Amino acid sequence: MDKKTGNWKECDREHFCAPGSKITWRVDWKDNGSIHNLIEQLNFYCKPDFMIGLVGAFFLLGIVIGCMTLTRLGDVYGRKPIYILGIAMHLSFMCGILISHNAFIDYFLLFEFGMSITARYYVGYTYNVEMQPKSHYVLVSTTMFLFESCVYIFICGYFAYISDQWVYLQIPNVLLSIMGIIFMSCMPESPRFLISRNRFGEAREIFKMIGRVNGIEAKDIN
Repeated sequence: MDKKTGNWKECDREHFCAPGSKITWRVDWKDNGSIHNLIEQLNFYCKPDFMIGLVGAFFLLGIVIGCMTLTRLGDVYGRKPIYILGIAMHLSFMCGILISHNAFIDYFLLFEFGMSITARYYVGYTYNVEMQPKSHYVLVSTTMFLFESCVYIFICGYFAYISDQWVYLQIPNVLLSIMGIIFMSCMPESPRFLISRNRFGEAREIFKMIGRVNGIEAKDIN
């Protein structure tokens, strides 16, 4: 604020965050570039740059560690349990990030978020594809990536034309995660995974169940 005129004027971070600065400042929420996010929630406006950089660093670290651990566990213990674990981790991340105002807790949550991506995207993608007939591989993959692209486009439109509040976007995120856990608890393990682990009896039972769902009698399944 200009103390001489009493009017607000534009200033940059270097000025109001300078040591000993007595500048009275506020965010211009009328500006299209201003959104409510973690910078506001954690009051990171005047924190060192490396603390802001750690937000992305811990997220990427979670992906790296997840690729080294969770993806391998999906080949050992099965696609289904690791996929459910990834959705549960994502749900706990969302619930935590909505209420946390502590930077170190958020760093841990972002690390967890990165790990959940490897379980949901990589192991989950494998699970989804393996549950389809080979003739549907391209269609299923294309549909998944198409819907994901639509989500990103919607988020851009949301911040541009609907609201600058990021919290509201998490409502469908949390609800869909809960639905995903419930739905996955009713799904069988990937029969292709079971075959790769020489668990032929379990795979045969799942193929029979899939056949019944598709109207094929068990006697017709070899």
